[in-house]
Amino acid sequence: MLSAAVILTLLAASPASSYSFERSIENTFSGHLTRRDPEELLNSTLWPAPAANGGKAWTKAFAKAKATVAQLTPEELFNLTVGLDGRCVGNTAPVPRFNIPEFCFGDGPAGVRDVEGVSQFPGELTTAATWDRDLMYRRNKAMGQEFYDQGIHIPLAPVTGGPLGRSPLEGRAWEGGFTDPYACGEASYQYVTALVDSGVASVSKHWVLYEQELNRNPHGLQNKNDSWPGGTQLPVSSNIDDKTMHEVYMWAFAEAIRAGTTHLMCSYNQINNTHSCSNAKSLNGLVKTELNFQGAIMSDWGAHWDTTPSMYNGMDISMPGSQLDSLLGDFWGDMVEMINNGTVSEDVIREKVIRILTPYYHLGQDVKPLPDFIYNTIGPPYVNDTAGYRNVRKSGTADLIKEIGMSSVTLLKNTGGLPLKKPKRVAVLGNDATDNIYGANSCGATNSACLINNLNGTLTIGFGAGSAYSPYIVTPLDALKQRAFQDNTEIQAMVADSNSSTAEAAIATILPLSDVAIVFVNRWYGRGMDALSLDLTGDADFLVAQAVNYSSNVVVVIHATGVVNIEKWADHPNVTAIVAAYVPGQESGAGLVPVLYGDVSPSGKIPWTWGKSLDDYPPNGIVTDMVYSPQSNFTEGVFIDYRWYDKNNITPRYEFGFGLSYTTFAYSKLTISKKGSKDTTSIMDTAEPFVGWDGSNSLYDVLFTASVKITNTGNYTGSEVAQLYISIPEEGQPIRVLRGFDKLKDIKPGESQTATFAIRRKDVSAWSTVGQHWYVPNGTFTIYVGASSRILPLNTTWTP
Repeated sequence: MLSAAVILTLLAASPASSYSFERSIENTFSGHLTRRDPEELLNSTLWPAPAANGGKAWTKAFAKAKATVAQLTPEELFNLTVGLDGRCVGNTAPVPRFNIPEFCFGDGPAGVRDVEGVSQFPGELTTAATWDRDLMYRRNKAMGQEFYDQGIHIPLAPVTGGPLGRSPLEGRAWEGGFTDPYACGEASYQYVTALVDSGVASVSKHWVLYEQELNRNPHGLQNKNDSWPGGTQLPVSSNIDDKTMHEVYMWAFAEAIRAGTTHLMCSYNQINNTHSCSNAKSLNGLVKTELNFQGAIMSDWGAHWDTTPSMYNGMDISMPGSQLDSLLGDFWGDMVEMINNGTVSEDVIREKVIRILTPYYHLGQDVKPLPDFIYNTIGPPYVNDTAGYRNVRKSGTADLIKEIGMSSVTLLKNTGGLPLKKPKRVAVLGNDATDNIYGANSCGATNSACLINNLNGTLTIGFGAGSAYSPYIVTPLDALKQRAFQDNTEIQAMVADSNSSTAEAAIATILPLSDVAIVFVNRWYGRGMDALSLDLTGDADFLVAQAVNYSSNVVVVIHATGVVNIEKWADHPNVTAIVAAYVPGQESGAGLVPVLYGDVSPSGKIPWTWGKSLDDYPPNGIVTDMVYSPQSNFTEGVFIDYRWYDKNNITPRYEFGFGLSYTTFAYSKLTISKKGSKDTTSIMDTAEPFVGWDGSNSLYDVLFTASVKITNTGNYTGSEVAQLYISIPEEGQPIRVLRGFDKLKDIKPGESQTATFAIRRKDVSAWSTVGQHWYVPNGTFTIYVGASSRILPLNTTWTP
């Protein structure tokens, strides 16, 4: 923690001011209320890099790293801080005399990217929809083992609130999960601990405010409309105030650091008009000082834009360096010469390498070397025979992926269409039900967007760095056919997405003879592209429109990377059920069909607010201005997602945290226990200042515990996600904020279970832009518990 003297200095250095968006931006990133020359933001004397000390969990590893680094030559320091050509997506050179290997960096958050013989896990979005901390942990533990077996020291995962999902158009938001900072932080904590427990690094990304793909503009690459040649347009600047930075966008990263994340990745965007990877306030001030991060900060591939400022302002690893013929900028290529001629202090570089080697020693990768990595990202994929799909079923990974799929399936509407009860005839519509005609991994193999008119098959993962090849895909149609065979059911499928007379004729033939029509639709996006609208892919709306013309029992299944527009048919009486299945990975159909047939009651809940139109969301979420220096002003402040809807009294299609079940649950007996407890969850301590710090307490101490009784009042065994929201009695706060969730599993009809929520000091705190600290406001806090952000039948109060 910060010393009392340091905290007093911070408080004294923060002049009082009335809060405003513009003035708070100045305060956050210049340290003053008067306007500063932008070059001062690059000056590390304002925000110097603190020396690492290993924190409370890495003491031995830090000592070992410090001793090793003291003996390294400038050339060896260079080897460990700058990306070089190699076999992986990112590589550093080895230091043989200290048995330090070539470090292998590999994408991505849903499995080992572009490698044959590994698993395609559900996306983080899908896993978030389970609201199940255990599944979050187990997913990344199994995924981490596959990274380990493939010889990848440093997986570029997880996505930790960057993007958080400020706009529903963000094409990469599916790589993350919740649009709520608390829930995103809970998931990040599980992901980090799981990866570290599997023996590989964790790279929490993308720090910070990376909320759009358009104009992210990696160095050296052209914008997609070619208006600006590579390197001549600045990346979009995410302009934010101090309060929003702390209460929304830093929250999940603080949880990742508490969990012991070994690396952070700085993002493409600028932060208040300073490149993310050169922003001393952000990296040295917020990450390394306030959050007390002890690991290394690497650049995203193309996010490094300068030489000396980034050396002093907090970045520790430059990626990809000279790889790809230096296309993305080899700014530290002359490091040895710069050290020798005094341009850069050798001590600065040694400090970076201490931060790089400390996690390496902590993970034990020096005493238990990883297998050799054999995949060459430049050539075709090769199977690493030390691991792969031959071991997937034996290890239980396939069953885990299926379990995540079942637990994430979210029932959005049900007027009797589900569960299916041995129908005599089933009709299946939509190419999303079946295989890609060019092969399961054809979209990823081409490394480009799937053509919209191709028969791309069922959507199991998004595009880009967060994707992974699948060894096979159990399509929904595969699983439905298997169930039809088991139940002696007739099944017919029309799997062309085509607005044509031929397609309509096929539908008119099949559906009138069927007891139920299951229509599969999707929307597919990924890295490098933001959506232009919320519309479904291709002719999906046509399929639904035709289905309701010929059937009075239409079930719509949606595979999507985010919110989609379903207003044309969501309320149609012939649409008897709507299911969100997200991006479920290789066991897609295996996880879906048991829920459709009622073997498992749906228990997923949406991890974002499902609006009716783009106009319902905060404006200017994606900045499309083709100008030299695009500006994205986060004027909505802390009011993102459900907070915006609550503040403006907007009725969404489905609120945050919503999801139906085949059974019903009653909430009762909300109680508060004021007995507190010390923080036992911080693997690493942050140094976040707060009012009342006395040297023995923590921002993460539990102040009180809430509990509620949940009874299954229906006829199916089911699981329920109980959610706790708090109204913080302070001006400028949302009406309610999520501060707890607990998934109670397999409650039998008539039985009850108890949900508990441990509420920490930070959970009831607000950030002071004047005092630069967290504080618990005076007044009465209202505690709400229920099934979603708007279904909150119970409430009580708590007073500090």
